[in-house]
Amino acid sequence: MATSDPTPEPRNLPVEPENGVQVNSGEHAVQPRTPKETKAPREVPESKEKLPVTKLGRIWTATVLGIIVLILLIIFIAQNQDQVTLRYFAYEGQVNLGLALFIAAIGGALVVAIAGVARVIQLRATAKKKRKASKR
Repeated sequence: MATSDPTPEPRNLPVEPENGVQVNSGEHAVQPRTPKETKAPREVPESKEKLPVTKLGRIWTATVLGIIVLILLIIFIAQNQDQVTLRYFAYEGQVNLGLALFIAAIGGALVVAIAGVARVIQLRATAKKKRKASKR
């Protein structure tokens, strides 16, 4: 009666001991394993001084950010087309919700800008007085 053994027959596979010697049973005897040629790590060139931040670079960055904000505002206005009634003192009218909110945001930005300009003018006047006083 023949029984089938679930384990396969042993084959002559290469044996790789930890010392790096490869042993094959058969025609070849012991052959030393040649280490793979390793590439020297690429030399990273020393970074030159950082490029200076220029006015043109700042303008370019501000322009790109402004375009992104503009696209987001256009999407906002396009998605909010419901008509709303606006009342301002004796005036009353119908306008799109998105447009009304956009106008309100522009009004708020103008108020903040006016306050900022007033502060800059105040600081410049103070600095000018200090320079005159230090020259004396």
